[in-house]
Amino acid sequence: MMAMTLASCPAPAYTPASTTRTAPMRPIETIAFAGTSVYVLVSGEETGRQFALLHITNPPGVWTPRHRHLNEDETVYVLSGQVEIETGGETQLLSAGEVVVLPRAQAHRLGNAGPEPAQALVFCTPSGFEQFVREAGQPVSNNEPARAPDAATLGRLVGLSSRFGIELLPAG
Repeated sequence: MMAMTLASCPAPAYTPASTTRTAPMRPIETIAFAGTSVYVLVSGEETGRQFALLHITNPPGVWTPRHRHLNEDETVYVLSGQVEIETGGETQLLSAGEVVVLPRAQAHRLGNAGPEPAQALVFCTPSGFEQFVREAGQPVSNNEPARAPDAATLGRLVGLSSRFGIELLPAG
């Protein structure tokens, strides 16, 4: 996998976290986002914008469009199922217990290549991606299954992407 270093990206200003939360890991909120269920476990509001932690359930056959994040690095740790990641001209199949680090500005696409729902923890540094998910997705109850996005949801995702430093790319 290709790693990138960008000297022109200044580090975000540090703002100390304002709260301490110790509790069983339950979602703060659940969002239907582009065909997946996203459980926000730790938000940037809790970490002084340093990171966010998301739990994503991805149904079989659901893929992200090819894209890159200009503001955050993504680390994806697979909890169950199979996640296929295309990046740098390579395709990797990840299973439970495997991890991939996607540096900011690295074009990638990921999806569920297996027959069962895939679950992964996604660690975003700094935070911000969870706010994109909130605004582009739809709040749902914790036990509501993921649903395919409708045209309005896809339009909102495309319309908000550049505001959040997410560049949607042609298939490649």
